[in-house]
Amino acid sequence: MITPLPAGSACSEYRDSSGAVLPAYRNAFQVLEGMGTERLKELWRRGRREAELDAFTFLLDPKAFRPIPTDWVPRIIQQAEWDVISAGVTQRLRALNLFLLDLYAGQQTVVPGDVIYSCQYFYPEYQDFRPARDVFVHIYGIDLVHVEDGRYVILEDNLRIPSGISYQLKSVDMARQLMPELAEAYDIVPYNIAQTYWDLFRSLCDVESPVCVILTDSKFGAAFFEHRYLSELLGIPLVEGSDLYVGYDGRIMVKGLDGDSPVDLIYRRVEDLEIFVPGLTDAYLNGKVALVNGMGTSAADDKLVFKWVPEMIRHYLGEEPILDQATSYDLQDSESRKYVLDNLENLVVKTRQGYGGLGVYILPDLGGEFRANLARNIIEQPRMFIAQETLDFSRHLIFDEESGAFEDRYIDLRVFAVQNGRGEATAFPGGLTRVSRPNSRITNNSSGGLCKPTWVVR
Repeated sequence: MITPLPAGSACSEYRDSSGAVLPAYRNAFQVLEGMGTERLKELWRRGRREAELDAFTFLLDPKAFRPIPTDWVPRIIQQAEWDVISAGVTQRLRALNLFLLDLYAGQQTVVPGDVIYSCQYFYPEYQDFRPARDVFVHIYGIDLVHVEDGRYVILEDNLRIPSGISYQLKSVDMARQLMPELAEAYDIVPYNIAQTYWDLFRSLCDVESPVCVILTDSKFGAAFFEHRYLSELLGIPLVEGSDLYVGYDGRIMVKGLDGDSPVDLIYRRVEDLEIFVPGLTDAYLNGKVALVNGMGTSAADDKLVFKWVPEMIRHYLGEEPILDQATSYDLQDSESRKYVLDNLENLVVKTRQGYGGLGVYILPDLGGEFRANLARNIIEQPRMFIAQETLDFSRHLIFDEESGAFEDRYIDLRVFAVQNGRGEATAFPGGLTRVSRPNSRITNNSSGGLCKPTWVVR
């Protein structure tokens, strides 16, 4: 039923170069083989129905109801691999936070000034501002790929409003329910996100039991499932902008049936605060409310600022980076621009402020006419783009419930980490594995990709 790939045909997550199944996957494949094609089809259909009933969605269009397409063959990461990933992610989180603190309240010297000043989401009006406990980045998402030599290589940082943690949790939970015999074959590392989040919230506030809310952009927002899921998981209210206002003393108030209450912390899932809650920015800058994540983090979300993160680690932590990142090119530099234009057909080009797979151009997968247009744009507006080397990253097995066949698709890994007010950083085991569309290397859910449960096993 599960047929080997030809040797050397792809960078595989579950087979070695000779096509033999890796030890970590032998139990899983034995269980899947024993289930048979018809039962797998039924389990996949059942998973899709349950996702529909629970509104497990990422909306691409407010008029279209689209359950998150999920493949239930788990991705398995060994504990030793995870230890390296976790150390590298938390190291990077600490360095990025120190960079932002230096950028807004110090004398930042790591990233060239023209890069910062051309960043769309750098807010000079926040100069000299220090957030609660000096933490800008509380919740962090980082995108990695697994390459052929066994390394995990970083593609992007997500600090502005990192999304996807609920998809990580939901896919793992549903996989356990759909195929308990598969989960029982492994010693899966557990974790408690609610406890970690609440420790974070309390560490930022001056009261033992802070009033916290999640600010959503409404039920028509793309990630509303995540907002609702986290509200239920954490036991804190989900509010829209109309539920909040600035009180007479400058504090943020939330409306309630039993009277309005002051809010200590807002876990924000929106970017433009003033559109949703007029006066919220001033309340934040005046220390009247804590925000998770803090305003200003977007400057480190910039795809070009990414190039200097290894230097941030060396400068602020005095350490060498644990994880490698994709080689990047600053197109304002004439030599780098010439190299990129001469080798465009082999590179990836991104717009600096893109997200969700938007503005990502994998040139080896695109035609010559497109390359010519992109080259013209790079020459005319080099500060709008960043180029990266194209990586041949790993593929994983997915099951097609219609045909009953298995196929390989590209996968990446978004890992989520939290930093509390004491400066302690924690990465949640596993992460969200995202799966590309057919004949594509773009894995984002907003671009039509799938997700997959991810286990760290001992």
